[in-house]
Amino acid sequence: MEYTVRGRREQAATVGPVDSHHLDIIRLAWSRELGLPDDALAARPDADDRAVRVDDDTDTIRFLRLGETSALVGPRWAIERADGHTAEELTESATLLALTQDRSGRCAGPVALAYGTDYQDPVTGPPPLVSHERDHVRQVEAACPPDDVAEARVADRERWFTILDDAQQPVGCAGYTEFQGFLADVGVLTAPEFRRRGLGATVAGIATDDALDAGLIAQCRSPRGNPASRALAARAGYRELGTYAEVTISRSTL
Repeated sequence: MEYTVRGRREQAATVGPVDSHHLDIIRLAWSRELGLPDDALAARPDADDRAVRVDDDTDTIRFLRLGETSALVGPRWAIERADGHTAEELTESATLLALTQDRSGRCAGPVALAYGTDYQDPVTGPPPLVSHERDHVRQVEAACPPDDVAEARVADRERWFTILDDAQQPVGCAGYTEFQGFLADVGVLTAPEFRRRGLGATVAGIATDDALDAGLIAQCRSPRGNPASRALAARAGYRELGTYAEVTISRSTL
């Protein structure tokens, strides 16, 4: 079994706005995720001058708003229907579902996209014992509501970090998966009886620091209607930069 004791760093960076270099990397990762040219999400003079990619074979309409830029990927009919809507409107699930009301659309999202580019503040008090075992993640998941487990998807990630209590029982976990070679997609989950103690932000910070050590920018996706999830990301030093949503339609309507 693999464990580490996470101590304090000698110095922590002050949380500030995402700089232009990091923003360019985030834009590049999402451009590649959406099958767009690498410079598709570069700053545009008109926020509603969105990048588009027509894919008449897909059953998923994907919309991204990142800072002042946006992108839409989907069948031609969906892109044409979206022409009359602003980027702000397209971040609403109601708008996206209206585009597909005759195609049996199901919306996932919208989710707020937040990014961590700074190492976390030094840990105060005794450093936590951290497990990197997937079984400990599964134990945290077993103690949590199914919706929370499905949102965090920690066990499905590539790297795991679980805080153990004094009895070496798992109380909260985080994990991340590499995203397009530049970002680390982070999920966080805390057992209900241990919530509101700062454990979620602590384990999120541990995963974030590990991602930064690997040369990645940490990315957290929080349902926009879940203030607790968004607040946790903020406490862990993440800054919200955008919104992502997708609608899946019945293939019989393509």
